[in-house]
Order: sequence, then C-alpha cells, then structure tokens
Amino acid sequence: MSRIRTGDAPEAEDLVQDAFVAVRRAYPGKSTDELRPLLFTTLRNLTLNYLKSGNTKRRQASVELLGRDDRLGCPRTATPETQLMDAQLLDIAEQAIAAMAPRRREVLKLHRFEHLTYDEIAMRLSVSRSTVKKDLADAIAEVAEALARKSGQGVDWLADRK
Repeated sequence: MSRIRTGDAPEAEDLVQDAFVAVRRAYPGKSTDELRPLLFTTLRNLTLNYLKSGNTKRRQASVELLGRDDRLGCPRTATPETQLMDAQLLDIAEQAIAAMAPRRREVLKLHRFEHLTYDEIAMRLSVSRSTVKKDLADAIAEVAEALARKSGQGVDWLADRK
C-alpha cells in the first residue's frame, strides 16, 4: 500500500519500519495479532503525512534535475572552458595590477579587497580624498583596458596562453 502511494520503494520501506516502531512503542504489552490492525492504520497515516509534507515533490524535483545526462541541471555550473577562460582573465587582471604604479595598486587593493572608504585610504596613504578617487578610477581603467585588449584579440589568445 505504501509503495504504491509513494511510488518509491525505499521510502515505503522506511515508512513501514516507522510504523512498526511507533506501534510497538505505543503498545508494548499487546500481542502481534492485536497490533496488526493498528499497524495498517499507522502505516496509512504515516504515508498520508509523508505525501502531504511535500517530500515527494522535492524528491521528484531532485530526480528530474539529476536525471539530465547525470549532471546537475544548474546554469551556473562552470564548464571546463569557462573555468579556463576565467583563470586566464584573472591572470591578465593580476598582471595589470602588478604593472601599476605602486600607489595606484595600493589604492585599488585597499578599496576593493580591504573595503576601505576613500577617506580611510587617504588617511592611510597621506594623500587627499580626490587623489584616492583618481587613482582608483585610473587603476580600474587599466585593468579594464588590459582585459579589453586581450578579449579584442578573439579566441586565438587562449591558445597562446599555453
């Protein structure tokens, strides 16, 4: 009965086991013959509770996701190609940052990585707030230009990176 209703043999077995345990705990002094009707009623109620709980819908959704070519159906899963391209773009950005003037590089790191404000950076580096803003804008522009130069070369630059 439970297997037919749930459509899932392992889950039905778990429900039967739960029913046995629940009935035996509730009526420890009764004989097996006396427990039989209680067992079926308890199993029916547990099965209905299971079906109402939404577990079957979540489980079915999981099966549908995993049933697609044995891959998780997530559009954000990075492919090996995407990972390679991202790693190479990161390398380009790191090279551009390393080639920057020291103060400009420091402003970029303090703002983007340590999340300091313009005023905090200005105090730390003993420069004006407007200098911090200009250095940050120039640093971002340098990284963007380096990435644009490489992506403007097309896909061929990927082969050159080996």
